[in-house]
Order: sequence, then structure tokens, then C-alpha cells
Amino acid sequence: VAEPVLDTDGRLVAVRGAYQDISSQHWTEVALAATRDQLAQTEQQASERSRLALQLQHAIMPPTRAPLEAPGLQVAVRYRPAEEEHLVGGDWYDAVVLPSGLVMLCVGDVAGHGIEAATSMVVLRNALRGLAVTGAGPGQLLSWLNIVAHHLTGSITATAVCGLYDPSRHTLRWARAGHLPPVLVRNAHAAPLPLLRGMLLGAMPDTEYEEEEVQLAADDTLLMYTDGLIERRDRSVEESLTQLLVQARTVPPTLDQQLDRLLTYSRSDTDDDTCIVGIRLR
Repeated sequence: VAEPVLDTDGRLVAVRGAYQDISSQHWTEVALAATRDQLAQTEQQASERSRLALQLQHAIMPPTRAPLEAPGLQVAVRYRPAEEEHLVGGDWYDAVVLPSGLVMLCVGDVAGHGIEAATSMVVLRNALRGLAVTGAGPGQLLSWLNIVAHHLTGSITATAVCGLYDPSRHTLRWARAGHLPPVLVRNAHAAPLPLLRGMLLGAMPDTEYEEEEVQLAADDTLLMYTDGLIERRDRSVEESLTQLLVQARTVPPTLDQQLDRLLTYSRSDTDDDTCIVGIRLR
């Protein structure tokens, strides 16, 4: 900055001023501008990845689906995505009638969030469908799925529960891989099925899974779900499961209403995905 110094006649007699070297400030501003551009690009890429993951997840698992045609059986499913898009996870469900006439029911949860978890979920879900047509039991299916998780997906880890319902015998054979057991609702009483041995998928290269057969009766309701339905930061899983059992004892007229009620009264606070598969014998 500078200014002129004039005499009484208005003539210039001097110029006084001051200067400051602002080179460092200038280059700092340049660096900040470049950093802002990089951050904006990174945020845009992250947003795009979240959008793609969400689209992938919704394409594979819509929040509801058309009723499954199975003799003497009502089947309903629900999928509730995470409240935050960046928390898109690897929860999945499946309910399908196999060529043998058995009904395969399963839910699972891949560890982590984002596009990697969503794509790994698709791999495991489709692999389980393909393996199920072999006619193997749920324990063997999970053993094979564990090999897929450990060797063919970059060593991801996941939990899952898989069941095969036989409409002719009204029985369910099921197995679990580190997942919460299904809940059986009978005569206004709700209780989890006995906990079976089964390590989470992908943790070990080769493992076996215990399976059990359950005899179901008319008007029984069986619920499979992911931990997003019950998990809370301020209480143990056991306490959260007890709360679920209290809610599950109330049996509305339709299975769809029961699943909607469970979602409505869910006290989970982890903002995680939630999948529920429910069956009710007619």
C-alpha cells in the first residue's frame, strides 16, 4: 500500500508506504483450494459408491416381495435399509421353493458396510441358491457356503441361518453360522430354537455345522431375522432378544401384520440394515 505526501501548494513531495511479502499466504490459499477440490471429488465418489450399493441392495432385496406359493404355508419377508445411505450393509434374506418341493428360508449378514459388503452379500446369496438345488441339508449347505466365503470372496466374514421346510411333513431342518437362532411362536408363547454349534462364515477354511429338525404345527409362526432388528449399544444381545420375544408373543391376524409390527416396535439403535423372514403354518 502507498499514499502521496503533498505540500501546502498541492505538489507531490514524497510517497510513503509499506509492503508485506504474502507469498506464503498465497501458496497456502492455493493448497487449500486444491484440497477442497480433492475433498469434493472424494465426497462425490463416496456418494456415488453409496448410491450404487443402495441400488444393488434394493434390486436384490426389495423391502417386500410377492407372496411365496407353498402348500399350507404363508411366507412373508421384510427388508429395512439403514437410515444412513453410507451404512449400506450386507444383510440379505431369501425364501424360495426348490425343485424338490422343499422351501429354503435364510437370512444372513456380511460384516462391514458399503459396496464391498453389498457385492459380497450378492455372491453368498446366489451361491446358496445354487448349492441348494443339490438336495443337501442346511448344515452341508453352510459348510459349502463357508468355503465360498473363505476362498472365493476375499476372505469376508458373515453370519447366516438356513432352513429347509418340508410341506409334506411340516418339519424344518435348520443350521446356523454364528447367527441368532430363529424364534418359534406357538400358542402366544415365543422362544428361540435351541442354539446349535456353527462358526461364522469365512472364519475358518473348513468347518462343519450342526443341524436340527423341528416339528411344526398348525398356526405356528417361525421368525428369522438379522441383528439390525434388536441390536442396541446400551444392552446385551440377550436383553435385546428378550424384548423381541415379548413383542413376538402378540400374533396379529396376518403374518404381514406381524412382521410390520416387529419393525415398528424395534428398539434397535445401530442404524443397521434389518431383514426378517417369517413363515406361518395354515
